[in-house]
Amino acid sequence: MAVAESPWKLAKDSPSRQLLWELSRLRIYEQEEFYEQLDRESQEREAAHKNALAIAIARHDQVRKDAEAERDRQIQLEAERREAEARREEERQRQARAEREKAEKQRAAERAEAAARAERAAAREREAEAARRKAEKDRRDSQAAEAKKQEQEAAARKKAEDERKSKEAAAARPNEKTQPIISPTQPSLTSKLQAPPQEPRREEEHRRYLEIHKSLKEMRNFLTERAKQDPKLKSRMGDMRREIKKSIGQLREGKGANTVPHASIQKTLKEAVASFPQPTISLANFTASSQPDAQAPALLVFLLNHLSKSVVAQFIKEAAVSPKIADPIGTIAISIFANNEFRVNGHSLIDILIAKMHVVCPPLFGIYGPEDTQEGRTRLGWWREFPEGPWISEQAHQDRMTGLGAGYAALSLRNFEKSKMANPYPPYHFWRALTAILNVPAGHVTETHLVVLKALLTNCEARFLEFFGEPAKKLLQFAVKEYPKRARKGSVAAAVLSNLGETMKKDKK
Repeated sequence: MAVAESPWKLAKDSPSRQLLWELSRLRIYEQEEFYEQLDRESQEREAAHKNALAIAIARHDQVRKDAEAERDRQIQLEAERREAEARREEERQRQARAEREKAEKQRAAERAEAAARAERAAAREREAEAARRKAEKDRRDSQAAEAKKQEQEAAARKKAEDERKSKEAAAARPNEKTQPIISPTQPSLTSKLQAPPQEPRREEEHRRYLEIHKSLKEMRNFLTERAKQDPKLKSRMGDMRREIKKSIGQLREGKGANTVPHASIQKTLKEAVASFPQPTISLANFTASSQPDAQAPALLVFLLNHLSKSVVAQFIKEAAVSPKIADPIGTIAISIFANNEFRVNGHSLIDILIAKMHVVCPPLFGIYGPEDTQEGRTRLGWWREFPEGPWISEQAHQDRMTGLGAGYAALSLRNFEKSKMANPYPPYHFWRALTAILNVPAGHVTETHLVVLKALLTNCEARFLEFFGEPAKKLLQFAVKEYPKRARKGSVAAAVLSNLGETMKKDKK
């Protein structure tokens, strides 16, 4: 850079001005050089910044390209993974289907084999039952012939003895007119209303019902074993039994109070008939009368057996305290056994329930024995606290008999005139029970007979008279007036029975 010369350099009269000018120029030069340096540095920094920015842009572009490439690679990997997973899932489902088909074929084969085994077992059972029925029939025929022979001999002896006594009495009292004791049977009644059979036949009938009760236990064991081969049957069998027991426990007095439990019982039994028609069992071992042999669903018999057991238990538990509660229980029980859907070839299975009544309350069927002996108590239905344990108390025994007597009346005094169904246990059975007790010889009348008789008559007078009319009236008079005299001296039950007669008189007034 050229340095300008001071205009005052040659001035001789002004050296200070020349110095001042030079100093100012020097300052200017320094400032210009400083600014030029700043400009150079600024340009250098700008160039560096632009270069760094270009590098950053290039690097960013490279990162973006790398990220896009990685993204595309991951998308491809995910697609390949999903495709592989889909192939594996398809293969797994194919294998599962193959295994299910194989298992189903195996189960079908097992079911077919089980059905074949069951059919073979059923065939063997039917053959065995046929053999047992034949043997049982032969035995009953033999016993019946023997009993008939004994009965005829006893009747002949009794007739001869009666004739002898009549002749002796006529000779001793020629002018005395004999007044007969009121007989429990009346000539005007039909053959169904006659007094119960003589003792040999009565005992045979009682034994037959005890055999039915034993057969029911064997049937229960048979069905339990069969259920082990059929899980569905095993599961539903227990559920159905509990449902029936619960419904029986819900029965109460009152119009319409038992609609729901009654419907529940019917629904359960209908399911048993429809869903479990197999296995079947012969009814020959579960009926007292000589009906044609028939096969019935074992589960239906099993459930009716448990229904009967629950009914008897409710009689003992509820009717012992309040005899009136026996009526709705008996009504529902009879309606179930009357239902045509639960009959077999038109034949009711009511004998299942009656067999249990024979076990728990034999006096209803003319059975007697001394109350102060082990055998006598067993014959009278006196219960034990537990098997082979001590006898229950006398009060507990009489409570049981009260409930069972009221229950039997509720079962046998049902009017089916307005029903389309046939009564499975007509009222003549009530007459038979009453006369069976009244015909017990005087020396064998026990407190148990008196308690059962009182339970039969309590709250049932009107229906008894409705069914049997004047003969029933005479029988009632005999039961509450004359029969208590046959009891032992000081009998409380006899006094209670006599008081029942007074109560009946008051109620009429």
